[in-house]
Amino acid sequence: MIPKINHFHTSDNLKLETQEYFHSENPDSIILIIHGHGEHAGRFSKVANYFNEKNIAVCALTLRGHGNSEGKKGHAPSLDQLLTDVEYFIRSVRVRFLEADLYLYGHSMGGNIVLNYMVNDQSDELTAGIVTSPWIKLAFEPPKWKVNLGNWVADIIPALIQSTELDANDISSIEEEVKKYQNDPLIHSKISAKLFSSISKGGEYLIHNTGKFKHPIFMAHGQKDNIISHDATESLSKDNKLFSFKSYPESKHEIHHDVDFENLMQDVLEWMQKIKTS
Repeated sequence: MIPKINHFHTSDNLKLETQEYFHSENPDSIILIIHGHGEHAGRFSKVANYFNEKNIAVCALTLRGHGNSEGKKGHAPSLDQLLTDVEYFIRSVRVRFLEADLYLYGHSMGGNIVLNYMVNDQSDELTAGIVTSPWIKLAFEPPKWKVNLGNWVADIIPALIQSTELDANDISSIEEEVKKYQNDPLIHSKISAKLFSSISKGGEYLIHNTGKFKHPIFMAHGQKDNIISHDATESLSKDNKLFSFKSYPESKHEIHHDVDFENLMQDVLEWMQKIKTS
């Protein structure tokens, strides 16, 4: 299915792009997707088409500073601003579909954003959350001096941009998927000091506030992920009975672009059906 492109404006008047995959004019369930760092909504077309075939609508947001959305590449002024952007995104869908069940789905940095949104969301607006390879902690431990310097720079020169130095081969074990990532003109490797600091602190906040979650959350992580810590996700999942965790031994960072795609999609679908009938 070819997505319908829409836009909405943020609280600070940036124009953000959304891509909608709607199988009907009045869907019962809608998955709202928040992508990972450096990518964009279009990279979730495979996920969207899978759920469309199961009569589930999908709407994917391209975050500020990414893809075709406005904003300085790789930068956001704060995690709070990103959460407000997500709030506006949810409203832009909810106002048109008052009765649909909404599932907030985030990958990597998007997973961090989704979890931070849901840890403070005590409303009944969302039915549940889904996160894949959520950025709670990196898969490696940066030197402490570098972290301290980064936090200092984030306060003094928040929009300072650096390269993530991400190795595309860590995205997926499938060579074709790695090439797609490398050849995508909308992909970038830029991250500002403030964005990195904000997401890192957001991960720490999640670790210490798991008891605040009200909604069910499905967590998935590939065991071969060299970018984001699989163990941090597994550990977090044990801290609240609302969390469900699934590990994928053969997949790297992007399970949805790796050998476990079908397994992941089936697991998410079964989990959604389970919580809907519980």
